[in-house]
Amino acid sequence: MTVLQLFGVNPLGSVVLALVVPFFIVVFGTYLGVLGALQTFFGESSWQDVSTGEEE
Repeated sequence: MTVLQLFGVNPLGSVVLALVVPFFIVVFGTYLGVLGALQTFFGESSWQDVSTGEEE
């Protein structure tokens, strides 16, 4: 059996698949979106670079 099948058999595993996995997908997508916005609008790769760039 694959790991996903084992999670599907266990009731707790189905909760993990239904709630936790989509949560991490959304968090990762948000991270990529913010990173893309930083590079597009500011030309930087981190918020620290943006904040220090304005102070100089």
